[in-house]
Amino acid sequence: MTNKNVFGVVLIVLGVLFLLDKLNVIPFNIFFAGWWTLLLIIPALMSMSKQGVTVGNMILLIVGIVLLLREQGVDLDGYLLPGVLIILGIGLFIKR
Repeated sequence: MTNKNVFGVVLIVLGVLFLLDKLNVIPFNIFFAGWWTLLLIIPALMSMSKQGVTVGNMILLIVGIVLLLREQGVDLDGYLLPGVLIILGIGLFIKR
């Protein structure tokens, strides 16, 4: 699927969701808590799909996901350090 096709599908889906919201079929609001973190997550995923996984796009993705989870009220304090250690360890194996 080309970028043009993906963008077209996204526009159609958004249009249908806004229409269903206007008709009171389903509630739909594009602005959820932490919506702005998608401005970090989406470019990181697009970069990964085009260039492969690099340190830069991995850091951007992790920062975006952590910020999104915090905005959604998920308590990450007990999981952040173990998660970082696991990711760093996996990174050492992948580099070899």
